[in-house]
Amino acid sequence: MSWSNSSDTHTCADLLTYLVVSQLIRRRLTGKWLTAQHVVQCTHLWMCVNGRIDLLQRVALGSCAQALAMHVMQVSKVRFDAKTLRDAFVDHVHLDYQSRAVVEVYHACTVHITSGSRFSDRRAKRDRL
Repeated sequence: MSWSNSSDTHTCADLLTYLVVSQLIRRRLTGKWLTAQHVVQCTHLWMCVNGRIDLLQRVALGSCAQALAMHVMQVSKVRFDAKTLRDAFVDHVHLDYQSRAVVEVYHACTVHITSGSRFSDRRAKRDRL
């Protein structure tokens, strides 16, 4: 999916960052990833605070959040432990963009959106080899 302007890119990066951090928290707490229903709930919570975003963009971002979370865990120098993830939020809805974890995830999300990366496609190809 292409993003039409920098405002879209910024908004999409914000939502994707929120979803990836939510995925990382769920994984840390339960050992499992968010279900599709949880991703939808997280997206709606984010929209209540930040405003609406196109349905197709929401679906595209929600569908890549888990793969991006796995990628970030593998390549990041940040340890996504309980304290780091707790410090990622100012409160239960607002991310702390000064947190090292959020900065790292936001950067990965921005790169993903602007480059059109598809981690899930790469992983699927690698798994077939």
